[in-house]
Amino acid sequence: MKKIKILLALFILFIGVNVFAQSKPKVICLVTKANWCPTCKANGERMGKEVFSSFKDGNVMVVANDLTDDATKKACKKDLDAAGITKVAENSTSTGIITLIDFKTKKVIETISVAKSSEEIKETINKALKRA
Repeated sequence: MKKIKILLALFILFIGVNVFAQSKPKVICLVTKANWCPTCKANGERMGKEVFSSFKDGNVMVVANDLTDDATKKACKKDLDAAGITKVAENSTSTGIITLIDFKTKKVIETISVAKSSEEIKETINKALKRA
């Protein structure tokens, strides 16, 4: 009976570790946007519905870098700091761009415009996931 309890405890621990490992992101999608950006306005809703909703497995973390004004920049800073990508965001000054960042190394893998088709963006994210 004691062996069964030990095996059960080890099995539960093993499952817990695997679940945790699978829920950790591999890629951060830094979306640099602004309310005054026509490209962002035209594509923002589509990004959420058609692109980012396709990556619900936990491998992709989406973080906004809203450059609309000082208040939105300040509001985003907390999430940028938490993700460890503040320096990358400071260099991302063009709006309407998704910067794909390796979660572990915090290095830029790829950038793509939100104006590209949903299929192109999803394909680029999938390629980044393979590289991360």
